[in-house]
Amino acid sequence: MIAFHLPNLRQVFGWLFIIMILSFGIGGVLLILETDSPNSLREGYSEFNFPSKDIEKARVNLAVDTGSIHISDQSMEYLLSGDVHVEAKHYLPRLTHSVTNKTMNIAIDRPRDIFHDIIGGEERWDVKIHNQTPISLLLSVGTGDIYIQPGNAQISELSLESGAGSLYLDIHEWKGDSLPIRIENGAGDITILFPERSRVNVALDRAIGNIFLTGFTGDDTGYYHETRDPDAPVIHVTISQGIGDITLRTVE
Repeated sequence: MIAFHLPNLRQVFGWLFIIMILSFGIGGVLLILETDSPNSLREGYSEFNFPSKDIEKARVNLAVDTGSIHISDQSMEYLLSGDVHVEAKHYLPRLTHSVTNKTMNIAIDRPRDIFHDIIGGEERWDVKIHNQTPISLLLSVGTGDIYIQPGNAQISELSLESGAGSLYLDIHEWKGDSLPIRIENGAGDITILFPERSRVNVALDRAIGNIFLTGFTGDDTGYYHETRDPDAPVIHVTISQGIGDITLRTVE
């Protein structure tokens, strides 16, 4: 009869170490083969255009691991237009969309594999939005910056998430009735410009950083801006931040 002996703890750790080394070795070889491909080293670029015809409102969900998102209101013909740059053409993402009850839903679809998940890849999104269609923007960047200057576009909702990076939001030209804004930022500075003619309520939950105010009163838990205009729009902002400075300013 052959006796079976359980391996001791040292042997188990030894086997695990060997498996780990082999995994990294195989992964490194495959990664070298991938990066040696002529197409993989080439920067990827693509444009996108979504017509605004027959669309009454839109919901745009952009989630980026590493890179930047820049939003402006320069699109007149299209609901959404712009371009995206990536470091490797092989991982070029694209936007997908669906329409339900005249509402267009737009999101990112990108090729993924284990090596892309490990080493990542920077994406730079330059997006222009239509200024006549109510749009809900849900933006998320793991590492990188978010820059939003929508002019007088009809933003109906803003949800912004950034793990590490700066966030700049200029809505001083916004002319809607009510705008909810939710911001979550792990580490980085936040700058928000509001219209002078508006009622603003900013609720804060933050750890470390300075705050710079122009046109606001309040304390560390919340800040407010008031106007005498009874018909002024209302903006509700909720900010959760780990480390970084915050600038709140009203602009005429």
